[in-house]
Amino acid sequence: MDDFKNEHALETFRSLVTIAVAALQSLVLLNGGALVALLAYIGQIDDRAAFAGRVAFPVASFILGLVMASMAFFSAYVTQLLLYGESALGAKRSHQPAIWVTLGLAVISLGAFAVGSFCGATALTQ
Repeated sequence: MDDFKNEHALETFRSLVTIAVAALQSLVLLNGGALVALLAYIGQIDDRAAFAGRVAFPVASFILGLVMASMAFFSAYVTQLLLYGESALGAKRSHQPAIWVTLGLAVISLGAFAVGSFCGATALTQ
């Protein structure tokens, strides 16, 4: 029965890592895709100068989302490194704060996408 519990714990951990990586990749795709789409739209309209001023905030928001998602990837790496140190090397430093930092960065990235999307949609309708 112990073998089953250990195997279950290992597979659960692997699936959590896979899900976390997919979530972070989704944040990069959302913010990056929105940024590229907005810049492509600006390149196709006649009154670029006037429109570019209206979408400066959404562009900055999507860039912030990309930066936060990138930082979340790095923070996730640090989390795994700390966890490895705890489990394999017996290090006393906890990985828990790094988990919260990673989660916070991901939430900020998602929030930046939401704000950029709303403000971008507003700018398109003006």
